[in-house]
Amino acid sequence: MPQDLYNNCVIKLNMELDEIVDRIIEESGKQQIAIKPKIKYLIGTEIETVISGYSCDSCDYCRVCDNCPVCEDCVRNRYYCGACDEDTKQRIIEIAEENGWITPDEAEELKKDLDSDEICDLCQRFDIWNIVHCEHCGRCEDCSYVRNPAYCPYNDEYTIDDIDIDKINEYLDDYYYDESCGMEFVTKPFSSLKDYWHAIKAIVQTVGKENIDISEKCGGHINISWTNGVKTWEDYKEIIAKNILFFSDLLSYMFCDVQTYWRYTYKEFPIRLEDIEYDIYDKYCCVHLKDYAVEIRFPDSPKDVDNHVLLTATLLAISLKTYEIPFDKETFSKTREIYKKINKHGDIISKEDYAYLKDKFKLLKRFIEKPLKALSKEIGIDLIKALEYRFNNPKYGEFGDKDFDLEQFAIKTRVKANANVNVIPSTQLTLTAFA
Repeated sequence: MPQDLYNNCVIKLNMELDEIVDRIIEESGKQQIAIKPKIKYLIGTEIETVISGYSCDSCDYCRVCDNCPVCEDCVRNRYYCGACDEDTKQRIIEIAEENGWITPDEAEELKKDLDSDEICDLCQRFDIWNIVHCEHCGRCEDCSYVRNPAYCPYNDEYTIDDIDIDKINEYLDDYYYDESCGMEFVTKPFSSLKDYWHAIKAIVQTVGKENIDISEKCGGHINISWTNGVKTWEDYKEIIAKNILFFSDLLSYMFCDVQTYWRYTYKEFPIRLEDIEYDIYDKYCCVHLKDYAVEIRFPDSPKDVDNHVLLTATLLAISLKTYEIPFDKETFSKTREIYKKINKHGDIISKEDYAYLKDKFKLLKRFIEKPLKALSKEIGIDLIKALEYRFNNPKYGEFGDKDFDLEQFAIKTRVKANANVNVIPSTQLTLTAFA
């Protein structure tokens, strides 16, 4: 029985759910009949971490000098030379007076007797020795502490020097320090979801899951592009962006961590429906059109690798569809409301919201069924079943570091005994455009 897509009380579209889907399938079918070239897609991500970018080369001043080990040793063991000249003693008195440690009258009395032990006591009591050093102190000569990583004040932080970058260089396009979080690892573009999966696993294993902290604004932006030799993603880029925006509340609920709201300023949802065509070109829009790809910014950094890969497959499947889903003002308003609940406020999803998302999930499955099945064959995982499981067990409802497991949805190949079968490696399977 047909019903309103958003259960009447939540939102009303101009067409029933089944009518929308039928129209999408009909239009997609027309395009598929007209054009049947093979698609080559590219996917990549940016894995943000809390790894420090500090290194001896990046520091123009060595912080070890702020608390000189030589001077600390001098204090601890009282290795004072006691050979301060008169100018040094005068300077000690002046600093003590300037800081209010002695009165002007006391300063005048000390200046009358520069051989007084009180000057030495004053210097030690208020650590003035760390400010004034006479020409006899050679504390900086042949220093073994400065620019020595073994004594670096940042040694309690995990730094890029702790990463065996050679293990993952083949998967990276670049890596650099981003002040919004920490070291960021940008992957190469991959034309195989299976290769992409393998690369993300290797990178996360090498940098360490403990260095990916969603509460510290670690994001995992996903970049997607494709071509079929006749058309490219750029011919449909605004349609792709709007379709992803349409499902952004649902996908955030299914795939984003409960701490994801810390990053909202880097993944904002458009304010008005009529501004979408302009906002999607803004750097911090949750769906951002770049020169070379569509960038989806709401995904978290892939601490949960399989969760990230399933989201990437879903976004890729949406991006391969070239028919625009109707997006009226009421739908836009409700989508934005739930998106902000998750991505800006970290609020609990209400029963009404869940009913709305459940209907939208039905539409998502039918909308991307064909491309997702093709990707399933490529990766050897039933992505439809995985997607259903993820909706029923959303990431946003999890607490703690639980990992999604795609392998539990592995496709089992059945081959009859003694049958001659030519097996095509899954990485060679290609997608039909607009399927």
